Amino acid sequence: MSQRFRRRPSLLTLVPAAMLGLSLLAAPSQGEAGPPPPPPPDGGGAAAAGAPAPPPAPPPTAAPAGSPMAQGEAAYKAEDYEAAAIQFHKIASGEIPGDVPRSQFWLGKSLYKLGFFSASLSVFDEIVQAGAQHPFHKLTLPWLASLSRELPEGAEVLQKVGTYKPTDLESEEFDEVRDELYYLLGRFYYQKGDLAQGIALLDQVPKTSDYYIPAKFFLGVAYTRDWKGEPAVESFKEVLRRSIALREAAEGERKKAKKKKVKVKGKGRRGRKSKTSIELTFEDEMRQYEHLAALGLANIFYMVGKFDTAIKYLDKVPLDSAYFLDAIHWAAWAEFRMVEVDEEKANQHYQRTLGYVHTLNAPFFEDYLYPDALKLKAVTYYFNCRYDSAKRTVDEFNRRYPQTMEDLKGILEKAPEDFQLYDLALKIRQEDSGLDPFVEQVALKALQDKQLGKYFAYVEELEREMEMFEDMSGNFKSAGVGERVTEDLDLALSQAREATGAEARTRITGMINEIKSLKIEMIKVQFEILEKRKQQKELEAYPPKPEKPHIDSEHEIYKYNGEYWQDELGYYRYEVTSICKE
Repeated sequence: MSQRFRRRPSLLTLVPAAMLGLSLLAAPSQGEAGPPPPPPPDGGGAAAAGAPAPPPAPPPTAAPAGSPMAQGEAAYKAEDYEAAAIQFHKIASGEIPGDVPRSQFWLGKSLYKLGFFSASLSVFDEIVQAGAQHPFHKLTLPWLASLSRELPEGAEVLQKVGTYKPTDLESEEFDEVRDELYYLLGRFYYQKGDLAQGIALLDQVPKTSDYYIPAKFFLGVAYTRDWKGEPAVESFKEVLRRSIALREAAEGERKKAKKKKVKVKGKGRRGRKSKTSIELTFEDEMRQYEHLAALGLANIFYMVGKFDTAIKYLDKVPLDSAYFLDAIHWAAWAEFRMVEVDEEKANQHYQRTLGYVHTLNAPFFEDYLYPDALKLKAVTYYFNCRYDSAKRTVDEFNRRYPQTMEDLKGILEKAPEDFQLYDLALKIRQEDSGLDPFVEQVALKALQDKQLGKYFAYVEELEREMEMFEDMSGNFKSAGVGERVTEDLDLALSQAREATGAEARTRITGMINEIKSLKIEMIKVQFEILEKRKQQKELEAYPPKPEKPHIDSEHEIYKYNGEYWQDELGYYRYEVTSICKE
């Protein structure tokens, strides 16, 4: 039998509950807006800065009066970005005479302003590939930063930022965006595996920056990968401290604004201005980094055997977090391992372990599967000499997963090309694949990887731009720039779908390998069970009473009646007693 715990309402618990009401938009996983950015550099003023070193000479402040380039810049400054893009493309392609490098730069800016971010990236990438000899190479970097906020990570803007040297960031042209560039370039070096350089750059993001919390999180991850526990723990703790402080400050501002609104009631319509979507996304994104930092701390303490401390941080991940189930899954294993260091309370830890597994089986999470939870459940029963229960759990695994593994192999065989697998993976994510429901759930679990989501998001962005292109004027579509945008989008979309299919193949293959490994381990568990059942098969009918769980002042105990309640998820204790001979 399982028991359920419900928190008693109190001031201490109601305040955090109010904070947890924020809707999580999964900004880190979707690569949407990011922190509120400084506006991208506009017009030719940025070009007036000193010459990059080494040569060439600095670009002129303005195009010659009356020239085709000047006409394009005038259209840009008048916010007629269509006309500007048409003109700049004519110059860049050699259709009319003019300053080709300058026209490339302004064409990228114009396409950005029109919302063709992928096409803009394609133009700026030509400048990046030209290297430092291109007169607008340095000035392109802030625009890459702007594109990194607009395009999902599947667009690989970060790789283009990574072509710049860390010393390039010290130029005065980057004063407004230097914090962001430290963050982006630091992440690039982290992904590249140059942890020392990545840490050095991420550590330069100041505390006043909107990128401070993300930078601290990646510092924690980098230190963890570099096996430096103390600075990793401090970085993750700083994420928690800073995120909580920002949330409390935001809550204070909301309360002040509410009071101010009450005071002016009846004195006109000067209501408080609502938040923008970017501000909301920023707040939610910082919240996600807070949850990820809690997972990072839990991982560190788990690795060094401090399982109780790991559980303490896992408990900080709330139900409304995108990482709640991951935290429950990790907590189940941490509770199981607690028996190693707290053997006297083994029964309580086993009850909690099974309680966490019980949460993972809740109907709220039908689309989220953790195959190794069945292994954990079987082994927990095994160590309590509950061999019949352990055998039933092994049978459940064998009834569901080995055949599912073969069906997953069939998915890959059905779509041998990556672009074919993209189409099938998209249907699986939309739960419209026509596969066996359980097979679809297991495949969906593999395809819910947050990194993979960034690839799907990039495809969606390209499809958005293609739809937007259809709404452009006839002049734009028939001009050379229209042909270029179409070609860029067609090529990018084809490559993005294929890359997404390749990533999906990697995830499904990983799930196949996980099930294969679990199958081998379950065979070992089953063998041990059969051996032990011969010795103690008669004991399960006469169990001793289970230990009573310890209840603190913030909880109450209820008997589980077969119904799941959301406020009880993560607090179940599944009654189990050991019938092992002393």
